[in-house]
Amino acid sequence: MAKGWLIIGFAAGFVAGSAAGRKQFEKIKSTAADVWERPEVQRVVEKVDGFVADKAPAVHDVGAAVAGSVSNTPDASDDSTPDNKPEATGSNS
Repeated sequence: MAKGWLIIGFAAGFVAGSAAGRKQFEKIKSTAADVWERPEVQRVVEKVDGFVADKAPAVHDVGAAVAGSVSNTPDASDDSTPDNKPEATGSNS
C-alpha cells in the first residue's frame, strides 16, 4: 500500500510541477515576444539584416575561392606529385 501512495505522490507532484513550469514558460515567452516587438530591437534587426545582405556576396566569393583551392589541391593518392614518386634505388648487381 505504501508503494501506491508513493506513486500517487509522484503523480500529484508531477502535475503540480508541470502546471507551474508551464506558467513560468508562458511568462518567459510573453516577455521575449514583448522585447522582440520593441521598435529599438527591430531597428537593430534591420541594421543586421542590411549588413548581412551587403556582406553575403563577399563571403560567398571567399568561400567559393577556398573551396576551389581545396578541390584543386593534389590528392595524397595522386601519383603525379613529387612526394609520391618512388625513390630511385641503386642496383648493386
